[in-house]
Amino acid sequence: MDLNHYFEPVALDKPEKPFRFDEDMFGSNIHVNTPSNPIDEISNYRIAIMGVQEERNTLNEGTSKAPDSIRDKLYTLSRISDKIKIIDLGNMKFTPSVVDTYFGLRDVMLELFNNQVTGIILGGSQDLTYGVFLALEQLKSQVNIVTIDAKINTGDDTITADTYLQTIWKSPNLFRYCNLGHQQYLVNNKHIARIDKLGFEAIRLGTLRNNLTLAEPSLRDAHMVSFDINAIRQSDAPATLFPSPNGFYAEESCQLSRYAGLSDRVSCFGLYELNPRFDHHYQTSHLAAQMIWYFIEGFSQRRTENPTSESNDFKIFIINHEDMEHELTFYKSQVTNRWWMEVPQIKTGKSFRIACTQAEYQQASNHDIPDLWWRTFQRIN
Repeated sequence: MDLNHYFEPVALDKPEKPFRFDEDMFGSNIHVNTPSNPIDEISNYRIAIMGVQEERNTLNEGTSKAPDSIRDKLYTLSRISDKIKIIDLGNMKFTPSVVDTYFGLRDVMLELFNNQVTGIILGGSQDLTYGVFLALEQLKSQVNIVTIDAKINTGDDTITADTYLQTIWKSPNLFRYCNLGHQQYLVNNKHIARIDKLGFEAIRLGTLRNNLTLAEPSLRDAHMVSFDINAIRQSDAPATLFPSPNGFYAEESCQLSRYAGLSDRVSCFGLYELNPRFDHHYQTSHLAAQMIWYFIEGFSQRRTENPTSESNDFKIFIINHEDMEHELTFYKSQVTNRWWMEVPQIKTGKSFRIACTQAEYQQASNHDIPDLWWRTFQRIN
């Protein structure tokens, strides 16, 4: 597959401000798709950045300009690691219809995933999440998704930036879904009820503001992360049609991005709904660039951990509960201090290990079954 057929080369010279790089800047240490330097063998790289200038299914008109605005700030940040080879594929070519964009994105992501390349998407509107999911759905029988959003984007069966989750939730391949940072006054209660019924998760903004580390296990298990800029408070990220005075702080957004980068499962990180026409002094584009930088910085420190009873890197804790016929088994990494718990599937006799926090173990130790265990058990049985 020749990815050059899917992308327009990056235009390095901007009318507003030409790029001037020194050797320690990010833009000087990546391969950039230009007319004289096209995309080469994709398997040579570990990370591929791409812009997708799609906005036909969002009310937030202007998001198509975001990729170049973010790229302008990203290239001037410091380089991260010489060991990670990164390519900027450019912006996807415009398609006759938004459906063509979804399937074109699917094809591109399949090519990346099949070559063990992690994708970073500069949106564009958040319904592009659906195109990435189409690729993961073809590769995995169980897909884990995390969205970071002030709202829960579900409703009818149409695929728009406001409703795309409805279609994804119907897929038999979706195993674990979690939204981080929703603001209750922006969310229909029936959507939260549907999340509970499906055995999925939604962690409110206030809960995460009190303890951001609660987001880490969901991000650790995710195969893809979809970040809506609306999840960040207006004073830190004004460039959106629907800003809110509440939301994540800029530094919290960077920490969430780093958690996503640290996960050895995340193969796509997308940043959506940034609208440069509402930006002040490129503030939101600066933040978006820094979030991507933190994702890559986390990526550079990834450590693959597979909790098993045979590994000496893990401590195993088994809790017997008098009201349950199943033991509750927890694993703690002696290297990173991260936790997992085991959830049995009755029909197959198999068990699923899902990322959790120490708080879930402590809750189980007090003979209180964690909600995450119950939700997962009910979903798989």
